[in-house]
Amino acid sequence: MANVIGRARRTAEDPVGEKLAGPLHAVDATVGRPALESHEDVPALCGAYVQVVPVEDVPDDTGLCPACQHGS
Repeated sequence: MANVIGRARRTAEDPVGEKLAGPLHAVDATVGRPALESHEDVPALCGAYVQVVPVEDVPDDTGLCPACQHGS
């Protein structure tokens, strides 16, 4: 079960100054927990590569990517 949260790195379309952007992504704990320590990008359940972030750093109103939310 995925219980680690990741966010994609920003692109040219995202606001300047924001390091991470877009919806949240679910990451499998077996790859996500080590990635949180190493700051390495890992694949989310939907296949997007994301940086794992601590849950406390995520705003409450941030949505989860539909593919990660419903499974792909």
